[in-house]
Amino acid sequence: MTSDVASSKLDDAAKLAVAARYAAATRSNDTDAFLALCSPDAVTWHNTDDRAEPVANTAKGMAWLHRKVPDLAWTDVTLLPTPSGFVSQTVMTGSAAGGALRIHSCLIVTLDDSGLVTRIDEFIDPAQTAPLRG
Repeated sequence: MTSDVASSKLDDAAKLAVAARYAAATRSNDTDAFLALCSPDAVTWHNTDDRAEPVANTAKGMAWLHRKVPDLAWTDVTLLPTPSGFVSQTVMTGSAAGGALRIHSCLIVTLDDSGLVTRIDEFIDPAQTAPLRG
């Protein structure tokens, strides 16, 4: 994770509009729409392994999650603009092979001045993903 805090030239309304499109793409498993929101060199960093990967891997992971949890839903959604993009706090729920899924998720999303995602910092508790392994 980087500690650099850059400011985006976008106003808060524009940042939250991107956040809404991001949420719609991930919730509907629309990988094309998701990737269209991202710059070509965008990365996703995970707190679980301290690695940053290309967002193309994030799109593959999103498709996998939707296959594993057909009733995947996001509840307790909070979207907040930040100087460099937005924060999304949610609870992912659904029925997985290993039982009920309930994962608290926090995403810190960095946007460039044109509104494209350049970085996603994803924070989850890996213990909460246990039903996915069942």
